[in-house]
Amino acid sequence: MKKLEIVILILIIIVLIITFTIVDSIGVKELTCTAKGKSSDIKTSSKLEIKVKNQKIKDMKFTLDMILPKDQQNQKEAYINMVRQTKPYMSASVIDNGVRFVTKMQNGSFIGIDADQEMTISELKEVLEVQGYSCK
Repeated sequence: MKKLEIVILILIIIVLIITFTIVDSIGVKELTCTAKGKSSDIKTSSKLEIKVKNQKIKDMKFTLDMILPKDQQNQKEAYINMVRQTKPYMSASVIDNGVRFVTKMQNGSFIGIDADQEMTISELKEVLEVQGYSCK
């Protein structure tokens, strides 16, 4: 009987987790924006992923890939160390031709910007496209 009670308890917990996940994702709209650029010989590719629910930013993730020219490939670790020292909220890793930096929303704030203000997906898209992003 005890094994049956444990199995039932585990099933109830699983159902509650699934229900919470489904309910939490209802009404969430997603916006993904990308941009490419070049500074000196370094090419950049950025991606901003935003989730909005009830006109409030629920989650945000910014990924920046820096593609280094061949003569700077040996400086990948230097870039990573610099970012780790100056921007502890950002993760950094080596990719094939350069480095990747990722910043995520934490505690309702994105790089010190309060994400609590109301904004629609359309408004976000408009602001980001003015800044050179392509959004979908």
